[in-house]
Amino acid sequence: MKSRKIVVALLAFLIIGSVVNAQNQNYSCEGDELAFDGNDLVSYFDNSVLKGLDKFSFDYDGLKLYFANDTNRKKFKADPEKYLPAYKGWCATAVANGNLYKPNYNQFKIQNNKLLFFEVRAFFNGKTAWNKNPELNKILADKKFGKINAE
Repeated sequence: MKSRKIVVALLAFLIIGSVVNAQNQNYSCEGDELAFDGNDLVSYFDNSVLKGLDKFSFDYDGLKLYFANDTNRKKFKADPEKYLPAYKGWCATAVANGNLYKPNYNQFKIQNNKLLFFEVRAFFNGKTAWNKNPELNKILADKKFGKINAE
């Protein structure tokens, strides 16, 4: 019985530790990894997902970004905040629920001129869940991300 309590306590510690670690990251990208799977952030605003190229790379705020062409790289450089995703690239639906989950960067939506990403796992699609009430979800995500970011 005592060993079971220890196992449960260790599992809780590991889960809490991983959530705290995720919350301390600036973006859903980790370390030296190519940001947003190398997708061109500007292309999302044309309702497409284009893979960026190394020859059109740009380092911004610790992120290694790739763009599909020099025109998109210049657009980003001129107004980075316009193209950076909301909630620092975390799954918008997860944020609305007070969590941080790395999204699938092919699952996206532009809402109120802001790029949102969504996770997909097993029988759950974050974009489908978000679209059930996008206005309420945005209010919840904005409020909860402010709290998560302040921690």
